[in-house]
Amino acid sequence: MTAAQVEAVTVEALPEAAVLHIHADIDATVAPCLRQVLADAIDRYAHVVVDLADVPTLGPEGLAVLVRGHRRARRLNGWVCLAAPSRFVVTVLHTMRVDGVFPIFDDCASALDWLGAPAGSTLQVAQDG
Repeated sequence: MTAAQVEAVTVEALPEAAVLHIHADIDATVAPCLRQVLADAIDRYAHVVVDLADVPTLGPEGLAVLVRGHRRARRLNGWVCLAAPSRFVVTVLHTMRVDGVFPIFDDCASALDWLGAPAGSTLQVAQDG
């Protein structure tokens, strides 16, 4: 991984989940780093929140990484939640018909609250747009 790739994805470890903060377009350049970091986070934590607040665009390579990560987390009874996606990213998710696959929240705090809600609670997933 290059220094730019490493700087593009940072991990915040919390008791209930890992939060991946991404600070770049998720394209062919960043996708390999994200794939590794996301896989490691899924192996260590039941749940992962992907903070997309600083992600202007989402390319096909990045979308594939997120979908594969989500499937892997679900097989392990966990979740990959998306937080604060831009309108562009929401449009990509909708166009590719995967917007219903991920729990999508307005911010990381809302995603973490949802993940920490008691079993049997009625949970409302906030979606932009």
